[in-house]
Amino acid sequence: MSSAPKHAAKWLPIAWFTIFLVGTDLFVISPLLPLIGRELGYQPASLAVLVSAFSLTYAIACPLQGRLAERCGARGVLLFGIAALAAANAYTALATSLAHLLASRVLAGFAAASISPMLYALAAEHAETERRASRMAQVNSGLVIALGLGAPFGLLVGDIGNWRLVFLGLASALTLMLPLNMRAWRTAGGPPPRAAQGAAAAPESLLQAWPHLLTMTAWASSVYAGYTLLATALGREHAADAGHIAALLSSFGCGAALGVLLGGKIADRIGSWPMVQAALLAMSAIFAALAWLWSAASLPVLAAGLFLLALSAYGFFPAAQAHAAQHFPRRRTTVLGMMSSALYLGITIGAAAGAQRFQHAGMPAVLCLSAVLAGLGALAARAHGRRQGRPSPRIA
Repeated sequence: MSSAPKHAAKWLPIAWFTIFLVGTDLFVISPLLPLIGRELGYQPASLAVLVSAFSLTYAIACPLQGRLAERCGARGVLLFGIAALAAANAYTALATSLAHLLASRVLAGFAAASISPMLYALAAEHAETERRASRMAQVNSGLVIALGLGAPFGLLVGDIGNWRLVFLGLASALTLMLPLNMRAWRTAGGPPPRAAQGAAAAPESLLQAWPHLLTMTAWASSVYAGYTLLATALGREHAADAGHIAALLSSFGCGAALGVLLGGKIADRIGSWPMVQAALLAMSAIFAALAWLWSAASLPVLAAGLFLLALSAYGFFPAAQAHAAQHFPRRRTTVLGMMSSALYLGITIGAAAGAQRFQHAGMPAVLCLSAVLAGLGALAARAHGRRQGRPSPRIA
Protein backbone atom coordinates (compact mmCIF):
# COMPACT_ATOMS: atom_id res chain seq x y z
CA MET A 1 0.00 0.00 0.00
CA SER A 2 2.98 2.34 -0.03
CA SER A 3 2.10 3.44 -3.53
CA ALA A 4 -1.50 4.24 -2.62
CA PRO A 5 -0.97 7.98 -2.01
CA LYS A 6 0.71 8.29 -5.40
CA HIS A 7 -2.14 6.37 -7.00
CA ALA A 8 -4.69 8.62 -5.27
CA ALA A 9 -3.04 11.63 -6.84
CA LYS A 10 -3.87 10.11 -10.22
CA TRP A 11 -7.57 9.41 -9.70
CA LEU A 12 -8.64 11.86 -7.02
CA PRO A 13 -8.55 15.10 -9.10
CA ILE A 14 -10.37 13.36 -11.95
CA ALA A 15 -13.06 12.01 -9.62
CA TRP A 16 -13.41 15.44 -7.98
CA PHE A 17 -13.84 17.35 -11.23
CA THR A 18 -16.23 14.74 -12.62
CA ILE A 19 -18.52 15.00 -9.58
CA PHE A 20 -18.17 18.80 -9.73
CA LEU A 21 -19.56 18.74 -13.27
CA VAL A 22 -22.43 16.48 -12.16
CA GLY A 23 -23.22 18.90 -9.33
CA THR A 24 -23.07 21.90 -11.63
CA ASP A 25 -25.46 20.18 -14.03
CA LEU A 26 -27.82 19.47 -11.13
CA PHE A 27 -27.73 22.91 -9.50
CA VAL A 28 -27.42 25.24 -12.51
CA ILE A 29 -30.80 24.47 -14.06
CA SER A 30 -32.84 26.25 -11.35
CA PRO A 31 -31.28 29.74 -11.69
CA LEU A 32 -31.38 29.43 -15.49
CA LEU A 33 -35.15 28.83 -15.64
CA PRO A 34 -36.02 32.52 -16.13
CA LEU A 35 -33.56 32.79 -19.05
CA ILE A 36 -34.85 29.59 -20.63
CA GLY A 37 -38.45 30.70 -20.19
CA ARG A 38 -37.75 34.11 -21.69
CA GLU A 39 -36.31 32.60 -24.87
CA LEU A 40 -38.80 29.77 -25.32
CA GLY A 41 -41.89 31.63 -24.14
CA TYR A 42 -42.61 29.77 -20.90
CA GLN A 43 -43.19 31.03 -17.38
CA PRO A 44 -40.35 29.96 -15.05
CA ALA A 45 -42.87 28.23 -12.77
CA SER A 46 -43.96 25.98 -15.62
CA LEU A 47 -40.33 24.98 -16.19
CA ALA A 48 -39.82 23.80 -12.60
CA VAL A 49 -40.79 20.34 -13.87
CA LEU A 50 -37.31 20.19 -15.42
CA VAL A 51 -35.79 20.11 -11.93
CA SER A 52 -38.28 17.49 -10.74
CA ALA A 53 -37.69 15.34 -13.83
CA PHE A 54 -33.95 15.18 -13.13
CA SER A 55 -34.37 14.48 -9.41
CA LEU A 56 -37.07 11.84 -9.74
CA THR A 57 -35.23 9.98 -12.49
CA TYR A 58 -32.00 10.12 -10.47
CA ALA A 59 -33.68 8.75 -7.35
CA ILE A 60 -35.28 5.85 -9.23
CA ALA A 61 -32.24 4.99 -11.34
CA CYS A 62 -29.53 5.05 -8.63
CA PRO A 63 -30.22 1.62 -7.08
CA LEU A 64 -30.92 0.12 -10.52
CA GLN A 65 -27.57 1.30 -11.86
CA GLY A 66 -25.89 0.16 -8.67
CA ARG A 67 -27.29 -3.32 -9.19
CA LEU A 68 -26.09 -3.24 -12.80
CA ALA A 69 -22.62 -2.30 -11.57
CA GLU A 70 -22.56 -5.40 -9.36
CA ARG A 71 -22.88 -7.47 -12.54
CA CYS A 72 -20.93 -5.42 -15.07
CA GLY A 73 -18.47 -3.45 -12.94
CA ALA A 74 -18.62 0.13 -11.68
CA ARG A 75 -16.11 1.35 -14.27
CA GLY A 76 -18.28 0.45 -17.24
CA VAL A 77 -21.40 2.00 -15.72
CA LEU A 78 -19.44 5.15 -14.85
CA LEU A 79 -18.08 5.58 -18.38
CA PHE A 80 -21.55 5.06 -19.83
CA GLY A 81 -22.89 7.69 -17.44
CA ILE A 82 -20.28 10.29 -18.40
CA ALA A 83 -20.93 9.78 -22.12
CA ALA A 84 -24.71 9.87 -21.58
CA LEU A 85 -24.53 13.03 -19.45
CA ALA A 86 -22.46 14.76 -22.11
CA ALA A 87 -25.08 13.79 -24.69
CA ALA A 88 -27.91 14.92 -22.40
CA ASN A 89 -26.36 18.37 -21.94
CA ALA A 90 -25.85 18.72 -25.70
CA TYR A 91 -29.50 17.76 -26.12
CA THR A 92 -30.55 20.39 -23.56
CA ALA A 93 -28.50 23.03 -25.39
CA LEU A 94 -30.25 22.22 -28.68
CA ALA A 95 -33.79 21.81 -27.29
CA THR A 96 -36.43 24.08 -28.79
CA SER A 97 -39.53 23.00 -26.84
CA LEU A 98 -40.55 21.97 -23.34
CA ALA A 99 -40.96 18.37 -24.47
CA HIS A 100 -37.36 18.20 -25.68
CA LEU A 101 -36.09 19.95 -22.55
CA LEU A 102 -37.98 17.49 -20.38
CA ALA A 103 -36.60 14.50 -22.28
CA SER A 104 -33.07 15.87 -22.01
CA ARG A 105 -33.35 16.30 -18.24
CA VAL A 106 -34.72 12.78 -17.79
CA LEU A 107 -31.69 11.49 -19.70
CA ALA A 108 -29.43 13.70 -17.56
CA GLY A 109 -30.92 12.30 -14.35
CA PHE A 110 -30.43 8.73 -15.55
CA ALA A 111 -26.85 9.50 -16.59
CA ALA A 112 -26.02 11.21 -13.28
CA ALA A 113 -27.32 8.13 -11.43
CA SER A 114 -24.70 6.15 -13.38
CA ILE A 115 -21.91 8.46 -12.22
CA SER A 116 -22.19 9.58 -8.58
CA PRO A 117 -22.61 6.21 -6.78
CA MET A 118 -19.96 4.66 -9.05
CA LEU A 119 -17.43 7.36 -8.24
CA TYR A 120 -18.06 6.96 -4.51
CA ALA A 121 -17.71 3.18 -4.78
CA LEU A 122 -14.53 3.41 -6.86
CA ALA A 123 -13.06 5.96 -4.47
CA ALA A 124 -13.79 3.62 -1.54
CA GLU A 125 -12.17 0.74 -3.42
CA HIS A 126 -9.02 2.61 -4.40
CA ALA A 127 -8.49 4.69 -1.25
CA GLU A 128 -5.96 3.80 1.41
CA THR A 129 -7.90 1.81 4.01
CA GLU A 130 -7.05 4.15 6.86
CA ARG A 131 -8.08 7.22 4.80
CA ARG A 132 -11.22 5.91 3.12
CA ALA A 133 -13.62 8.43 4.67
CA SER A 134 -11.24 11.30 3.92
CA ARG A 135 -10.89 10.29 0.28
CA MET A 136 -14.65 9.93 -0.13
CA ALA A 137 -15.10 13.33 1.52
CA GLN A 138 -12.63 14.90 -0.92
CA VAL A 139 -14.56 13.47 -3.85
CA ASN A 140 -17.89 14.56 -2.37
CA SER A 141 -16.62 18.10 -1.80
CA GLY A 142 -16.82 18.58 -5.57
CA LEU A 143 -20.60 18.23 -5.35
CA VAL A 144 -20.85 20.71 -2.47
CA ILE A 145 -18.54 23.25 -4.11
CA ALA A 146 -20.59 23.03 -7.31
CA LEU A 147 -23.47 24.53 -5.33
CA GLY A 148 -21.37 27.54 -4.35
CA LEU A 149 -19.24 28.00 -7.47
CA GLY A 150 -20.45 25.99 -10.45
CA ALA A 151 -24.08 27.11 -10.41
CA PRO A 152 -23.36 30.86 -9.94
CA PHE A 153 -20.69 30.77 -12.67
CA GLY A 154 -23.13 29.03 -15.01
CA LEU A 155 -25.75 31.68 -14.27
CA LEU A 156 -23.21 34.41 -15.04
CA VAL A 157 -22.33 32.78 -18.37
CA GLY A 158 -25.99 32.39 -19.22
CA ASP A 159 -26.78 35.98 -18.33
CA ILE A 160 -23.87 37.48 -20.25
CA GLY A 161 -24.10 35.17 -23.25
CA ASN A 162 -26.82 32.58 -23.63
CA TRP A 163 -28.11 29.78 -21.40
CA ARG A 164 -27.36 27.26 -24.15
CA LEU A 165 -23.63 27.99 -23.78
CA VAL A 166 -23.76 26.65 -20.22
CA PHE A 167 -24.96 23.22 -21.34
CA LEU A 168 -22.65 23.14 -24.34
CA GLY A 169 -19.79 23.87 -21.96
CA LEU A 170 -20.86 21.07 -19.65
CA ALA A 171 -21.17 18.67 -22.60
CA SER A 172 -17.66 19.59 -23.78
CA ALA A 173 -16.13 19.26 -20.31
CA LEU A 174 -17.75 15.87 -19.74
CA THR A 175 -16.55 14.66 -23.13
CA LEU A 176 -13.00 15.62 -22.13
CA MET A 177 -13.39 13.80 -18.81
CA LEU A 178 -14.37 10.52 -20.50
CA PRO A 179 -10.87 9.41 -21.60
CA LEU A 180 -9.39 10.68 -18.33
CA ASN A 181 -11.77 8.48 -16.35
CA MET A 182 -11.06 5.56 -18.67
CA ARG A 183 -7.41 5.84 -17.75
CA ALA A 184 -7.89 6.61 -14.04
CA TRP A 185 -10.06 3.54 -13.41
CA ARG A 186 -8.54 1.10 -15.91
CA THR A 187 -7.60 -1.33 -13.10
CA ALA A 188 -11.10 -1.19 -11.56
CA GLY A 189 -13.74 -3.87 -11.91
CA GLY A 190 -13.32 -7.61 -12.26
CA PRO A 191 -12.21 -9.04 -8.90
CA PRO A 192 -13.96 -8.02 -5.67
CA PRO A 193 -12.62 -4.91 -3.97
CA ARG A 194 -9.87 -5.31 -1.44
CA ALA A 195 -12.27 -4.85 1.47
CA ALA A 196 -14.21 -7.88 0.33
CA GLN A 197 -11.29 -10.26 0.58
CA GLY A 198 -11.57 -10.66 4.33
CA ALA A 199 -15.35 -10.74 4.29
CA ALA A 200 -16.03 -13.12 1.43
CA ALA A 201 -18.16 -15.36 3.59
CA ALA A 202 -20.13 -12.58 5.25
CA PRO A 203 -23.73 -12.27 3.99
CA GLU A 204 -24.67 -8.88 2.57
CA SER A 205 -28.44 -8.67 2.55
CA LEU A 206 -29.80 -5.34 1.40
CA LEU A 207 -32.18 -5.49 4.36
CA GLN A 208 -29.14 -4.83 6.54
CA ALA A 209 -28.78 -1.41 4.90
CA TRP A 210 -31.90 0.02 6.55
CA PRO A 211 -29.99 2.03 9.21
CA HIS A 212 -28.02 3.78 6.46
CA LEU A 213 -31.19 4.54 4.51
CA LEU A 214 -33.12 5.70 7.56
CA THR A 215 -30.39 8.00 8.84
CA MET A 216 -29.78 9.41 5.36
CA THR A 217 -33.49 10.17 4.97
CA ALA A 218 -33.63 11.80 8.41
CA TRP A 219 -30.51 13.85 7.67
CA ALA A 220 -31.78 15.11 4.32
CA SER A 221 -35.25 15.84 5.70
CA SER A 222 -33.75 17.83 8.55
CA VAL A 223 -31.34 19.86 6.44
CA TYR A 224 -33.69 20.66 3.59
CA ALA A 225 -36.72 21.41 5.76
CA GLY A 226 -34.67 24.32 7.07
CA TYR A 227 -32.72 25.24 3.95
CA THR A 228 -35.41 25.24 1.26
CA LEU A 229 -37.17 28.42 2.43
CA LEU A 230 -34.22 29.98 4.22
CA ALA A 231 -33.79 32.78 1.70
CA THR A 232 -37.53 33.52 1.73
CA ALA A 233 -37.57 33.61 5.54
CA LEU A 234 -34.58 35.94 5.72
CA GLY A 235 -36.27 38.38 3.37
CA ARG A 236 -39.70 38.17 4.97
CA GLU A 237 -38.84 37.93 8.68
CA HIS A 238 -35.55 39.85 8.81
CA ALA A 239 -36.05 42.26 5.88
CA ALA A 240 -32.71 41.11 4.45
CA ASP A 241 -31.89 42.36 0.96
CA ALA A 242 -30.44 40.20 -1.82
CA GLY A 243 -26.84 41.01 -0.87
CA HIS A 244 -27.29 40.00 2.76
CA ILE A 245 -29.17 36.85 1.80
CA ALA A 246 -26.38 35.87 -0.59
CA ALA A 247 -23.82 36.44 2.17
CA LEU A 248 -25.72 34.23 4.62
CA LEU A 249 -26.16 31.49 2.03
CA SER A 250 -22.43 31.73 1.26
CA SER A 251 -21.72 31.28 4.97
CA PHE A 252 -23.79 28.09 4.90
CA GLY A 253 -21.99 26.93 1.74
CA CYS A 254 -18.54 27.54 3.25
CA GLY A 255 -19.52 25.57 6.34
CA ALA A 256 -20.80 22.72 4.17
CA ALA A 257 -17.58 22.50 2.13
CA LEU A 258 -15.40 22.55 5.24
CA GLY A 259 -17.73 20.15 7.05
CA VAL A 260 -17.45 17.51 4.32
CA LEU A 261 -13.65 17.56 4.46
CA LEU A 262 -13.40 17.63 8.25
CA GLY A 263 -16.10 14.99 8.60
CA GLY A 264 -14.05 12.55 6.56
CA LYS A 265 -10.92 13.17 8.61
CA ILE A 266 -12.74 12.85 11.93
CA ALA A 267 -14.49 9.67 10.79
CA ASP A 268 -11.11 8.14 9.97
CA ARG A 269 -10.02 8.86 13.55
CA ILE A 270 -13.05 8.04 15.70
CA GLY A 271 -14.93 5.64 13.42
CA SER A 272 -17.58 6.30 10.80
CA TRP A 273 -20.72 5.40 12.76
CA PRO A 274 -19.78 7.44 15.85
CA MET A 275 -19.28 10.37 13.48
CA VAL A 276 -22.75 9.80 12.02
CA GLN A 277 -24.25 9.95 15.52
CA ALA A 278 -22.22 13.01 16.51
CA ALA A 279 -23.20 14.93 13.38
CA LEU A 280 -26.92 14.26 13.86
CA LEU A 281 -26.79 15.22 17.54
CA ALA A 282 -24.92 18.45 16.77
CA MET A 283 -27.41 19.27 14.01
CA SER A 284 -30.34 18.80 16.38
CA ALA A 285 -28.77 21.07 19.01
CA ILE A 286 -27.85 23.82 16.55
CA PHE A 287 -31.24 23.77 14.83
CA ALA A 288 -32.88 24.10 18.27
CA ALA A 289 -30.58 27.01 19.16
CA LEU A 290 -31.34 28.77 15.86
CA ALA A 291 -35.07 28.32 16.45
CA TRP A 292 -34.71 29.98 19.85
CA LEU A 293 -32.54 32.82 18.53
CA TRP A 294 -34.19 33.36 15.15
CA SER A 295 -36.54 36.25 15.85
CA ALA A 296 -34.13 38.36 17.93
CA ALA A 297 -30.76 37.49 16.38
CA SER A 298 -28.86 39.87 14.13
CA LEU A 299 -27.83 38.80 10.65
CA PRO A 300 -24.14 38.28 11.66
CA VAL A 301 -25.26 35.98 14.48
CA LEU A 302 -27.47 34.04 12.06
CA ALA A 303 -24.57 33.81 9.60
CA ALA A 304 -22.38 32.30 12.32
CA GLY A 305 -25.15 29.89 13.28
CA LEU A 306 -25.68 28.80 9.69
CA PHE A 307 -21.93 28.23 9.26
CA LEU A 308 -21.81 26.03 12.38
CA LEU A 309 -24.93 24.19 11.29
CA ALA A 310 -23.52 23.33 7.87
CA LEU A 311 -20.12 22.49 9.39
CA SER A 312 -21.70 19.87 11.64
CA ALA A 313 -24.37 18.66 9.20
CA TYR A 314 -22.16 17.94 6.21
CA GLY A 315 -19.69 15.97 8.30
CA PHE A 316 -22.40 13.31 8.32
CA PHE A 317 -22.21 12.62 4.60
CA PRO A 318 -18.72 11.11 4.12
CA ALA A 319 -19.01 9.20 7.40
CA ALA A 320 -22.29 7.58 6.35
CA GLN A 321 -20.92 6.71 2.91
CA ALA A 322 -17.68 5.31 4.30
CA HIS A 323 -19.54 3.15 6.81
CA ALA A 324 -21.75 1.72 4.06
CA ALA A 325 -18.76 1.19 1.77
CA GLN A 326 -16.92 -0.71 4.48
CA HIS A 327 -19.80 -2.95 5.53
CA PHE A 328 -21.07 -3.77 2.03
CA PRO A 329 -17.87 -4.40 0.05
CA ARG A 330 -19.52 -6.64 -2.54
CA ARG A 331 -22.82 -4.75 -2.81
CA ARG A 332 -21.24 -1.33 -2.41
CA THR A 333 -22.58 0.21 -5.61
CA THR A 334 -26.16 -0.88 -4.91
CA VAL A 335 -26.14 0.32 -1.30
CA LEU A 336 -24.58 3.67 -2.20
CA GLY A 337 -27.16 4.00 -4.96
CA MET A 338 -29.95 3.29 -2.47
CA MET A 339 -28.50 5.91 -0.15
CA SER A 340 -28.58 8.44 -3.00
CA SER A 341 -32.26 7.62 -3.49
CA ALA A 342 -32.85 8.03 0.26
CA LEU A 343 -31.14 11.42 0.03
CA TYR A 344 -33.60 12.63 -2.60
CA LEU A 345 -36.53 11.12 -0.70
CA GLY A 346 -35.43 13.04 2.37
CA ILE A 347 -35.04 16.26 0.40
CA THR A 348 -38.60 15.86 -0.93
CA ILE A 349 -40.04 15.11 2.52
CA GLY A 350 -38.12 17.91 4.19
CA ALA A 351 -39.00 20.53 1.59
CA ALA A 352 -42.72 19.66 1.72
CA ALA A 353 -42.91 19.48 5.52
CA GLY A 354 -40.85 22.64 5.93
CA ALA A 355 -43.05 24.57 3.50
CA GLN A 356 -46.17 23.54 5.39
CA ARG A 357 -44.73 24.55 8.77
CA PHE A 358 -43.46 27.85 7.36
CA GLN A 359 -46.84 28.74 5.94
CA HIS A 360 -48.60 28.17 9.26
CA ALA A 361 -46.05 29.16 11.91
CA GLY A 362 -42.98 30.80 10.38
CA MET A 363 -39.31 29.91 10.35
CA PRO A 364 -38.83 29.14 14.07
CA ALA A 365 -41.33 26.28 13.72
CA VAL A 366 -39.45 25.00 10.67
CA LEU A 367 -36.17 25.03 12.59
CA CYS A 368 -37.81 23.15 15.46
CA LEU A 369 -39.02 20.56 12.97
CA SER A 370 -35.47 20.20 11.61
CA ALA A 371 -34.17 19.74 15.16
CA VAL A 372 -36.70 16.97 15.80
CA LEU A 373 -35.91 15.19 12.52
CA ALA A 374 -32.16 15.28 13.23
CA GLY A 375 -32.81 14.05 16.78
CA LEU A 376 -34.84 11.12 15.46
CA GLY A 377 -32.01 10.29 13.08
CA ALA A 378 -29.55 10.36 15.98
CA LEU A 379 -31.76 7.99 17.98
CA ALA A 380 -31.93 5.59 15.03
CA ALA A 381 -28.15 5.73 14.62
CA ARG A 382 -27.64 5.09 18.34
CA ALA A 383 -30.06 2.17 18.29
CA HIS A 384 -28.14 0.63 15.40
CA GLY A 385 -24.86 1.07 17.28
CA ARG A 386 -26.31 -0.67 20.32
CA ARG A 387 -27.77 -3.45 18.19
CA GLN A 388 -24.30 -4.18 16.91
CA GLY A 389 -23.33 -4.76 20.55
CA ARG A 390 -20.18 -2.68 20.22
CA PRO A 391 -19.04 0.73 19.00
CA SER A 392 -18.91 1.11 15.26
CA PRO A 393 -15.57 -0.23 14.01
CA ARG A 394 -12.93 2.18 12.90
CA ILE A 395 -12.50 2.44 9.16
CA ALA A 396 -8.94 1.29 9.59
